[in-house]
Amino acid sequence: MSTQDFKKYYQAPLPAILALLIVYVWQGLGHTVMYLMEHRWFPNSVFLAAFLLGILGAVLVWVGRDKAENAATLLGFIGGSLIWLSWIEFSFVYVADDVGVQPIRWGAKDTLPEYRIMVSSAGVMFASLLFFFFNRDTRCNAFMWLHRRLGLNPGEKSPAAGRNLASIVAMETIYVTWFFYIYLLVIYNDRIFGTDHWVTAASCGFFLIWAIYLGQRLWWFQRMAPALRYAIPTAIIAWNVNEILEKWGHLEEIWVKPGEYAFELSVFAVALILTVGLAVLSPARRVVKREPPAGRPADTP
Repeated sequence: MSTQDFKKYYQAPLPAILALLIVYVWQGLGHTVMYLMEHRWFPNSVFLAAFLLGILGAVLVWVGRDKAENAATLLGFIGGSLIWLSWIEFSFVYVADDVGVQPIRWGAKDTLPEYRIMVSSAGVMFASLLFFFFNRDTRCNAFMWLHRRLGLNPGEKSPAAGRNLASIVAMETIYVTWFFYIYLLVIYNDRIFGTDHWVTAASCGFFLIWAIYLGQRLWWFQRMAPALRYAIPTAIIAWNVNEILEKWGHLEEIWVKPGEYAFELSVFAVALILTVGLAVLSPARRVVKREPPAGRPADTP
């Protein structure tokens, strides 16, 4: 099979499937990596290890600043994911340990101290999001939708050709993850709503419907890089359903039990690596001309 014949397979819906698998599976394996860092790999030097891992993530984002679209998008997602897992999550672990915060039972499983601490960052998150919300060059679909509904006009956008995609994707990964962590922690809190409250049940249903809606739009993307950028919020929103079902006790949290589920987690890890490899091999441009049906988006987010 020639290279050109091989690349012809990269048409809708393959980019969407690969992109969703990369982001969705990482949501679980990220928990596994964090657990292993704390309990198996670096139990006595986990904060140093987290600091160095964050540097690696930052280096990947820096390297991706002037790469082609596919490489920049992948490096931005990987770098942003590592920065979140290391510098951000472990900073909350450090503070929780330092002030002696205890886990609390919300739903069928404990909420760890670092996540209780994370709620305190909500103000910082919303304040810093204003920079992106007011930025005239934002291409975030949610922000642009709000601009239209609120009658806001941040200004004419600059040409897209010079954008630092790696940095943009890294920030998207961090902020989408951060926002939904805060949201879930707020609704889990018994003093606000609680895991058995109708708001939590409604949120689960809403996330499912929202993920399906975004997924059917993503289905028609024919290039890997735009598909991955669109898959970041899509897969994380879908993952929220998984999180709530775990809180209700309907799903086993295998991600933080590598001793019990070593085989299953190994399969997920190999699948993730293979999927990233296929994404790397994907063509930068559309190979097969195939227009989406009327009303479906082109792959240009």
